[in-house]
Amino acid sequence: MERKCFKAVGCVSALGIGTSGLGGDLWRADTSKDERHLAVLANALANGIWVVDTSEIYGGGHAEELVGKALSTFAKEDRDKVVVVTKFWPDNAEKIVLAAKASARRLGTYIDIYMPHGPLPDICKAVKAFEELVDRGVIRFWGLSNVDARKIEEARSCAKRHDIAAVENVYNYINRLDEHEALPYAQREGILYLAASPLARGAVVENYRIRRIAERLGKTPVQVALRWLMDKPAVVPIPRTTRPEGVLEFAGAYGWRLPDEYAKELEVR
Repeated sequence: MERKCFKAVGCVSALGIGTSGLGGDLWRADTSKDERHLAVLANALANGIWVVDTSEIYGGGHAEELVGKALSTFAKEDRDKVVVVTKFWPDNAEKIVLAAKASARRLGTYIDIYMPHGPLPDICKAVKAFEELVDRGVIRFWGLSNVDARKIEEARSCAKRHDIAAVENVYNYINRLDEHEALPYAQREGILYLAASPLARGAVVENYRIRRIAERLGKTPVQVALRWLMDKPAVVPIPRTTRPEGVLEFAGAYGWRLPDEYAKELEVR
């Protein structure tokens, strides 16, 4: 397993797994594919993909339940090595503590990193709730998603005891807006940067450069797209799949680096 290390969270696996699509649709549970979806999580844990990103809205909370079952079944002795990130719908800062406790119950364990899905109505009130949750042991760290550097700074200015640990934004070979501010900020400050939608819903793997380099290296376009992100400081991509075999393809991004000539080619916009 490759690892990356950060100021707050310490060292984590260099590749994660997203769980959107596991356990049902957004806000609605579907248990009919539980065995298949547990196999996705089992394959991730067995192959050193130990950052697991989930949410209270994925399958109406059922994705969290599946993550909890996978942890208790496949990683019971290694729980402290797995980083579980879960998110809440940021409609009301007053609900944060209750929502976190509900997520922890579904997971059957503590939450490593807790964050909203997007902008918060009252950042300072939310940070106060995060710090209370850390003090109570419900969560270990807090983070933000879909934010720019200015919002990260604003949130940090509200913190009294526990600094931000992670940021989760959309970042992939096609969408590179965060290279201007948010990503350099995270890299400079030692903040874990989770790259959401690293394959751009499949669009990245159709890119001609990605495909040509994959062919030359004997890798798949998915593996090249993930490796491009993994080779960047602070970045941990969190691809998602509902296919157990898809996780094995993700794991093939471990154990090698893009040769300099190809890395330089991919940096050209």
